[in-house]
Amino acid sequence: MDEWKKIAAVLIGGALGGGLRDLVDVAVGQVHLFPLGIFVINLTGAFLLGLIQQLAVRHALPHWLVAGLGPGVMGGYTTFSTFAVGAWEALRMAPWQGALYVVLTAVLGPLCAWLGTKVVPARATPEEEREAEEEVSL
Repeated sequence: MDEWKKIAAVLIGGALGGGLRDLVDVAVGQVHLFPLGIFVINLTGAFLLGLIQQLAVRHALPHWLVAGLGPGVMGGYTTFSTFAVGAWEALRMAPWQGALYVVLTAVLGPLCAWLGTKVVPARATPEEEREAEEEVSL
């Protein structure tokens, strides 16, 4: 039963995340052929996924909720294929802006994920955190 709950959470979360991605991309758009919308999505998604990971570990969130928020919402919100297409189009149409987009995303994305993990205050001992991290993986 729990597996079906997790699957349902991922399906619903994916639909919500995909819709949110389109809304943000349209709202932000692009600047001089730089895919700013996708860039903002990738960075905010990295931050939020880091935040979700830490919340899951520190507060022992249910697995179905973590799956619904992580692979579901964030998986629908940010995808490598969206990044790859945006990068290819930017590189083809404006090579220096495309290169800037790829480099900034590669550098700032992991930084945003790390920042997301730092937002959640520590409530567990380091040993408890390690144990929880082994149990909860996105």
